[in-house]
Amino acid sequence: MRRIALFLILLLVVVGIIAFLLARRQAEQTSNSDPAVASGEIAKPKPVSLTFMGCPPSGSGGDPVLNTLKNRIDEAPWHSTTISDLLALTWPEAIEQKPRARWSTQDTEAVARHEGSPVQVEGYLLSAKKMSPETCNCRSVDYVDYHLWIADDPNKGREQSLVIEIAPRVQSYHPEWTLRRLQQLARDREKVRISGWLLMDPEHPDQIGKTRGTIWEIHPIMQIETSLLGRWSPLDEGSTGVTSVQTSAEAIPTLTVVATATAPQVSNQEVQVNTSVKIANIFFNGVVGSREPDEYVEISNNGREPVDITDWELQDVTGSREYKWESYQLQPGEKIKVYTNETHPESGGFSFGSANAIWGNSGDVAELYDADKQLVARYTYGDQR
Repeated sequence: MRRIALFLILLLVVVGIIAFLLARRQAEQTSNSDPAVASGEIAKPKPVSLTFMGCPPSGSGGDPVLNTLKNRIDEAPWHSTTISDLLALTWPEAIEQKPRARWSTQDTEAVARHEGSPVQVEGYLLSAKKMSPETCNCRSVDYVDYHLWIADDPNKGREQSLVIEIAPRVQSYHPEWTLRRLQQLARDREKVRISGWLLMDPEHPDQIGKTRGTIWEIHPIMQIETSLLGRWSPLDEGSTGVTSVQTSAEAIPTLTVVATATAPQVSNQEVQVNTSVKIANIFFNGVVGSREPDEYVEISNNGREPVDITDWELQDVTGSREYKWESYQLQPGEKIKVYTNETHPESGGFSFGSANAIWGNSGDVAELYDADKQLVARYTYGDQR
């Protein structure tokens, strides 16, 4: 009996020592935050990228500089920081929903203080989704970004999270970065360490406090690691094999943006590729002020059955605006409208929340994609016919 008691005491001591060592290692991992990240006093290498599946780094349409930053593939020594520090970073309000060519010099310099920093954070994945075609990927339906949401507490919601993204160029080097694996990490709330490039994406300020905590992102993600017995281990052994050219510059050197891809040809008619849900009309010449918040796209269900349009996405092809339905059933014969920056409950209550006009008065193209990223409907008018 005495021997059993001694064995149990020894076992408890061993377990206690192991727990102490693991806790100390974890504390060391979480406390090693580089203050230079928050201050902006960190070197920012020039992005390196290549044409991928026929798509140049600048993409096709949208903001070519933003696309080039999203499509970088270089790796660097990463600087530890915290999610809370990144959520606390500010930006000039005047840049919101504007391409970089329209930013003032002062605003550009303010963003450059932090953008392009090689950062590393620890936290918990809340969700992972495969996204719709985007201009940075030349609107490919096969090669799309994965959006992930990470928080410093597994019990927090997306409104307190940081958006981090996997670009298809980088994912091609990481066979284990599958959507199923990423979603499992989110379901398990397993702690992860993310390394990648700090990016300002000014497109979605309307989602702050709803589906994100900031418009600063880590994009693209270059490494994903999980913790095993107190040590960080990558999901796979993949690497782009491209190392950043080290520099002392505290702003990304001036980018030489290559020509964007040629936009795909569109039909001379409104092109509909299904028999029930259609883009019925675009009211593109708004009458409420110069920013035309009363523009809208009208979508109809001409079939006899309800259609679940949850996770469907409406896109402005010639720009870079997107609207996604979180949850909605489009009833037979129903017509809904997605306004530029107004909310009308009688037609669904949907709005892009854009501070500026979206639909060109001389011509434009709208596309509707289902939850599987398949084209459902296309509508063209004016000089885009």
